[in-house]
Amino acid sequence: MKTLTLSPKTSTLPATLLLTGLLLGACASTPPTPPPALVDARQAVANAAADPMVRLHAPLELKTANDSLSRANALLLKGDASSDLDSAAYVAAQQARSATAVAQAKSSDAAVLSSEAERERARADQRGRELERSRSQTGVAQRQAAAAEQVSERAVAVARDAQAELAALQAQKTERGMLVTLGDVLFELNRAEVKPAAQQSLRKLADFLQQYPQRQVLVEGHTDNSGGAALNDALSLRRADAVRAALLATHTGLDAARIATVGHGERFPVADNASASNRAMNRRVEIYISENEQPVRPRR
Repeated sequence: MKTLTLSPKTSTLPATLLLTGLLLGACASTPPTPPPALVDARQAVANAAADPMVRLHAPLELKTANDSLSRANALLLKGDASSDLDSAAYVAAQQARSATAVAQAKSSDAAVLSSEAERERARADQRGRELERSRSQTGVAQRQAAAAEQVSERAVAVARDAQAELAALQAQKTERGMLVTLGDVLFELNRAEVKPAAQQSLRKLADFLQQYPQRQVLVEGHTDNSGGAALNDALSLRRADAVRAALLATHTGLDAARIATVGHGERFPVADNASASNRAMNRRVEIYISENEQPVRPRR
């Protein structure tokens, strides 16, 4: 019986083939590198998910952001490197930040309402003691006390409803008043006509302003750094004026003097203009709503 002898070169061939196969498999399984917009979206969603206030006060908004992030991740795995991936990632990041803003607003509203309710209870106790002292008086005095109680309850209900409606508009509390931000989805590129699809959001805001006529409004237009400064100033003002006109058209009873406008152009970006997603964030209309009858303080 003959013995087959393998040369060193022949005996290493299977090992070489195996190593090559493993390397090819590793290359094939390496996930594609995410673009900066998707990295930002993942971080934004992770931050929101890690915030207990978001999980408590804005679970639906957080789920929406997670769903949008899943769509962006799916586009990445499909090898889609187009603007659709950046847009999907930008939407997910914005929804995550919106969920955080909603949670903060609701948490702040809850604290304000709790404090207001405590003051109302103290005032109600005081009125109750006064009512007991006046029971020997006429029924007119008793009816007046009951009417005062009803007025107080209505005031508390109005304050609670106002906070709830602002939360529904995703308004954020700032030192200048409540802020409602409208993205550039309101307008076509380089145009100032409000899209019909944006009317519903503006109608909700107009309804709120109609119910609370003492509040003053400042509409600020902003752009990215595309184009010249003079053109951007003019475009931002036209967009602010278009939003004001849309609000007034929604409710003919709104006092036009309550709504002021200003165009800031590219002077107050919320992000650098290095990417399409950041430029989209800078193209926005910000609506400030005062918490009393005083005008909104302008930017410094």
